[in-house]
Amino acid sequence: MSSYLIIDGYNLIYAIPSLLKASRKSIDFARDNLISMVESYCDCYNAEGIIVYDGNQKKRTIEEGNPTTIFAKKGEGADAVIESLVYKLPDRGQARVVTDDRVVMNMVIGMGAFTMHVAVFEVEARQAIESIRKNIQ
Repeated sequence: MSSYLIIDGYNLIYAIPSLLKASRKSIDFARDNLISMVESYCDCYNAEGIIVYDGNQKKRTIEEGNPTTIFAKKGEGADAVIESLVYKLPDRGQARVVTDDRVVMNMVIGMGAFTMHVAVFEVEARQAIESIRKNIQ
């Protein structure tokens, strides 16, 4: 059974100092750095990653991969997409949503999923990156 790591994208970018710094250069650069962090985490912990961002297009945009990247459609918001993703999972107990947004946390906990604070994810992602580096050497 797979576990799912659902990321509140912009919440992390603006909460993790290195990503915030990267966003000042380019939001695309910050998103790429977040994707790298999530890839390492998913590789190390055998999880399926999904990063969700607020969007401004007429329809939802999905870029497949691990992690999958989803941009909410205009007016929908990342929170609604995260809620929908968790709701549709066959085993919500296998989902972990990474955010510091209390509303999102309360919503997904009420649905039976788990949450992880951004600071905890940052530590675990850095540990995953170090573990992968050690295994490569």
